[in-house]
Amino acid sequence: MASRLLVRAGIAAVAALALAGSLNPLVAGPAQAEPVAGEVVVPASISLLPQTELLTAGPSGFLRREPGRGHLWTSYTGLDTAVDTAGTDSSRVPEFGAGSDVVALYKAPRTVTLRDMTDGRSRTVTLPAGHSYVTSLGWTVVTRTESPAVTWRLLDTHEDGTFTQREVTGVPTGIEGWYTEAAPLGDPHGQIVQYRIGSTGRTGWLDADQARFVPLPYDWPGTGRAVLTATHLLWWQGGTVYIHSRDDLTAAPTTVPLTGEARLLGMVGETLVVARYDATLGSFSYLRPVWRIDAVALDGTTVKTLLARSQGLAMPTPTGGLLVPGGPTVEQWGVFLVEESGGATIRRIADSPLSEINAVEGLTYTQGRLNTLEYDPAREEHRLYTRDIGVAGTPTIGERAARGVADNGCAVPICVDLYDTGDGRTVVAGTGSGSAQQPHLLDPTQSLPGTRIVPTYTYQSVSAVSGRFAALWSSGGGATSVIDLDTRQLVYLTPAQVEAMWGTTAWLRDGNQAVVPVDVLTGQRGAPVWFGDGCLLQDVQAVGRWLLWLCVGATPRQGIYDTVNKTQLALDSGPEWLYAKLGDGFVVVPGGEDNQLKVVDFRSGSPTVRTADDLSPWDPWDVDPHTGVIAHLAADGSIHLVPSGVPVSPLVQIDATVATSLNVKNGGQWRPKWRLSKPAGSWTLEIKRQTTGVTVRTLTGGESRGLVTTAWSGTDRVGRQVENGTYTWTLTATPADGQGAALTRSGTVTVSGAFPSRG
Repeated sequence: MASRLLVRAGIAAVAALALAGSLNPLVAGPAQAEPVAGEVVVPASISLLPQTELLTAGPSGFLRREPGRGHLWTSYTGLDTAVDTAGTDSSRVPEFGAGSDVVALYKAPRTVTLRDMTDGRSRTVTLPAGHSYVTSLGWTVVTRTESPAVTWRLLDTHEDGTFTQREVTGVPTGIEGWYTEAAPLGDPHGQIVQYRIGSTGRTGWLDADQARFVPLPYDWPGTGRAVLTATHLLWWQGGTVYIHSRDDLTAAPTTVPLTGEARLLGMVGETLVVARYDATLGSFSYLRPVWRIDAVALDGTTVKTLLARSQGLAMPTPTGGLLVPGGPTVEQWGVFLVEESGGATIRRIADSPLSEINAVEGLTYTQGRLNTLEYDPAREEHRLYTRDIGVAGTPTIGERAARGVADNGCAVPICVDLYDTGDGRTVVAGTGSGSAQQPHLLDPTQSLPGTRIVPTYTYQSVSAVSGRFAALWSSGGGATSVIDLDTRQLVYLTPAQVEAMWGTTAWLRDGNQAVVPVDVLTGQRGAPVWFGDGCLLQDVQAVGRWLLWLCVGATPRQGIYDTVNKTQLALDSGPEWLYAKLGDGFVVVPGGEDNQLKVVDFRSGSPTVRTADDLSPWDPWDVDPHTGVIAHLAADGSIHLVPSGVPVSPLVQIDATVATSLNVKNGGQWRPKWRLSKPAGSWTLEIKRQTTGVTVRTLTGGESRGLVTTAWSGTDRVGRQVENGTYTWTLTATPADGQGAALTRSGTVTVSGAFPSRG
């Protein structure tokens, strides 16, 4: 029995494989039985992500964008003024202006509104035809024209909306392209411009005071590598920071080494402010809060850490400071100001709201155990969590236990596959041939990565998992290996693809139209199950006596095969059947035009359908095949556990590992295991002397989720060694949900190495 992780991203990737046609129509009708229990809601897991964006800074305050609040002007005393509550993130940060308390709001194609945030005065300017907006430097609007040649123009605005136009002189001829920096590189005195002549990148200073263009004898690759302060222009490349005085930007620079994975943010007084990647904060990313802020002396040595966590972004102020979004932790995010005060100091200016993101991107639910794969955007990591849900009486929600970080081999959850074994363990596999992405077994309380199932071999994928068996596919060897997860030994090898497993039976693909059962312990094959001409077999699932099969291609169809009665039952078609999951006598189908989870009960031979709950498109879900409990992510990020409404299956044995002999010499023990279809509330194992019928030992246990196991060392109820001979055992397990009769199993075990039998 395996429950495989379902994720948002993975479903959409194959949605184009639509099915068509109609075979045996579903009949809408009441459920066959009352729900087994009421709905249970697991509280939402929310990830917090800072998204503060600094847009421009002036002498008295700065413009920022915050999620849910839009564009705000914040004074250096922390007072907020709403500028545009609907403001979104901007791909052209300089459009808001640079180095001034005057904020520019540009509305394409030709309108610019300038607003002085200190007194509320504003001006609206309509750009002349042929002018493209570049930025604003105080009350001066900078535009660019391209005919007859590229040049820049300065529009000195007046209170009545008129302006005086100045053409920038000294612009080089032959300019073919230009770049927009990701941060303002200007103030009311001028603007840094990057441009291209032919294939050569160049840099210039647009002097707003003199309306002249000054080509500079240097350039830096790309954008985001330069900072303009009130006194200096700084840029970095190849582990070196270049510092130019604004008194003469063409003069030779001072250089400072910049070591490690670091980014230059600015300069305060005689101290550089640098962001350094800190691996303890999460995976490397240029956009995530995994950067530490350090103060660095002009000899390249680190003076001190200013801020424990940031996104590695900053904004210089015209008065010599540096604004940095960050905090001691993500939860304590805000905007900080680095200042020169006998060295670089830092103080908090404003709090920042955090974006709340539904963390759950995948889940499995089996035997009352809920596994969730949750994304932490601040660290760019997927983490596994487990909760045990009460399975007897009124359901209770257990603690959320952290199981570690999934090393999946790529950045989206489709690269992580989880397969519940049904006995509390989980098979985890990523994408790729690296050791971390190979199939691992995670014991019930073990943290990731778990234990690699076969350390000496590389597999492409996990084909199926059921109880103690995992079928692993190797494209290189062109074979499927069925591994016993208890012993880690190969028990069955086949060149065929294993489509499904249940207990000790593997269903092998037999061409495109059939599967054939094989017992992986004995190798005995059964009769093939054929799905008809024109079938291109897409999927097979197995639960107990049932197979759910799906054919695509020219004649798409799907249905149920009863392995006991050897009968086929055709079902309706639809693209949502690509994601259906089989239970014991029912199928759960997600989505459709009404975005609902539907339960198809086919036990009677005439399928009936009922709606279990709403399901947002592509949200993850799972179903326990024997209890019928459906777990799915709701729109608010909570997880709903809802009954399927079908009759609950009785408690049955799926597989067992029970030795028939016990040699107690040298401390030998008898360790039987019974794998069950659903949780047992309690169990009793009674051991009797076969010849006399006298009970020598009774072993008991409480709740067991999918696995009953114990140990007997050959002693009686008072600890005395029993005699050699044959003993009968009887296991009785009661279902935790109270649904159905108790399960009873019996057999014999022969004891040796003890006292000789006295008859």
